[in-house]
Amino acid sequence: MNRFAIKLLFIIIVIPFGGFAQVLGFGKKLSEYKASNGKTYHIGDTIKLGHGSAPNGDFRYVQIGGWAQLLPMEDKGSDTHNINKYSSGQGAVIQKIHSSKAHGFERVIFAVQLGFGTNFDLYIEDAIASCEIQDCKSNAVVIVQQSSDNLDKIKKLKELLDSGAITQSEYDAQKKKLLAQ
Repeated sequence: MNRFAIKLLFIIIVIPFGGFAQVLGFGKKLSEYKASNGKTYHIGDTIKLGHGSAPNGDFRYVQIGGWAQLLPMEDKGSDTHNINKYSSGQGAVIQKIHSSKAHGFERVIFAVQLGFGTNFDLYIEDAIASCEIQDCKSNAVVIVQQSSDNLDKIKKLKELLDSGAITQSEYDAQKKKLLAQ
């Protein structure tokens, strides 16, 4: 079998089952999910995207899903289905919440709509850990608290404020606390 035939067979058989696992009923459908950032997400909620965590700024944990997975795309290896950095700051509306277990590891995936005509898969816990969504504030404060120098901490806080990871009031409160030490 030539290489083209193998790729075509893969597209016809494997991708639909992986990409449409939620639609086909594999795993468990949820109506809400309490995430590690303390927020409980429901179908219909909007999640604001932060910044992509790939070296080029693209998103690693928000990927093209639904029917668009079947479209021919530029081969970028494992990053082929990642959405690009220009989606930063957009709102992603939760369409479905799906939990699946593989190799003893459970993973929660949100099917989200970004307004491009197809759903996207948002790997919520990975997105929180990497700040690919803006609701990762608890992680941001921990990073700042681990720094040894107060001026360095204030500088990092300012960077977090500028990136949208923390609010102005959080920045002011932390800065005031550091200056009082």
